[in-house]
Amino acid sequence: MTLQNADARALAGRTVQMAISAGASEAETLVMSSSSALTRFANNRIHQNVASEDSGVSVRAVIGKRVGVASTNREDDASLFACCEAAVEAARLAPEDAAFPGLPQPRPLSLEDRACATTRTFGAGERAAAVGTIVEHCASRGLTAAGQVSVSDTVIAVANSLGVDAGMPGTTCRATVLAMGPDEGSGWASFAGRDTSLLDAGSLGEQASSLALRSASPRDLDPGEYTVVLAPDAVAELVQFLGWYGGSAKAVAEGRSFMTGHLGERMMSQSVSIVDDALAPHALGLTFDFEGMPKSRVALVEGGVVGEPVTDSYWAARTGRRDTGHALPAPNSFGPIPLDLEMAPGDATPASLIASVERGVYVTRFHYVNIEDPVTATLTGMTRDGSFMIEDGRLTHPLRNLRFTQSAVAALASVGGLSSERRMVGEEGGALAPYALLERFAFTGRTR
Repeated sequence: MTLQNADARALAGRTVQMAISAGASEAETLVMSSSSALTRFANNRIHQNVASEDSGVSVRAVIGKRVGVASTNREDDASLFACCEAAVEAARLAPEDAAFPGLPQPRPLSLEDRACATTRTFGAGERAAAVGTIVEHCASRGLTAAGQVSVSDTVIAVANSLGVDAGMPGTTCRATVLAMGPDEGSGWASFAGRDTSLLDAGSLGEQASSLALRSASPRDLDPGEYTVVLAPDAVAELVQFLGWYGGSAKAVAEGRSFMTGHLGERMMSQSVSIVDDALAPHALGLTFDFEGMPKSRVALVEGGVVGEPVTDSYWAARTGRRDTGHALPAPNSFGPIPLDLEMAPGDATPASLIASVERGVYVTRFHYVNIEDPVTATLTGMTRDGSFMIEDGRLTHPLRNLRFTQSAVAALASVGGLSSERRMVGEEGGALAPYALLERFAFTGRTR
């Protein structure tokens, strides 16, 4: 069972004192306790139903400019003290880092309870019922459905020897549907949120099955540069890759970000604003980071102009920037990262975006996306599960999957419209994304 928030915070505080007793000059403890459950389905039937519970304690011990980390999933005092001793010993053996600023001092926090009772009680029966509804929509139309419905209930607590004391519970629910039919037809739908009462399984099944039927018997399209209308699942991929690989102060300082050398410069369409905002009502993540620092709203791109990267205490001190509260758990070679991304909406409808395109491509989602060049934010991947030709403002024939190689920065420089409608998409916090019309998008190959 997931620890109660108060118990997790007490455990974190108690372990910090043990680390000081074990010889650390400063100490930090991170407690993560979670229960999760997943129901997977394929071939129109459930084939996997799993549930797990786990609690872990990670200790960061500091001795001067040396840092060591150790962890355990045992909560008795003897095991916790042994973990603290291991962290202290690791710190003694670690090389000095002259840039290490010490652990952060406590700052005022906005601690919320982001756990929904409906999600906590969404058990195997409820998940199976949701799957049944999805499958019924697909099977009744001669389609085969696959996907998953998952829930999690998590408590995160952070404490350090300087007085940091943070803790917060939260729940999430995610669902995906892939509907497959004859003649290469396939369709996709997804859901991400905190509250299972907002999960409309029937709507997901209807969306995926309608796309699958409509995408049957696809045709080839020659590679080239096209106008595209991207659905939120596809837009979210661009936004998250920009944030993960380009929005970190470490990436900027090391010269491997699209931001490097371009802070304050307009690089995208004036209609593009991308922020990381864990304090927004719809955000799925924590309101503090894994050092217990409050998360700030950070504009990575504002009105097409490159804003600022996110930081943690280390990279804030090293670059002379404010600490925006985006630390990952130690030890962390990746640096700070934005996890609650969103792209500002426009004023169009999805239908009006399509209607404005004389000849182009509609993309439901991307698949197997990887970063090819982080400096230009060039991505490569494929379209999947519902791509269509747009001709004279209408969706016409379906298209076989296309390979793309495209700079996300350049693509977002050609935005011709954004929808007012947005959806939460993806893993690791997710991204809130609209539909987007991009005037130029490079497809470099076809699949067979």
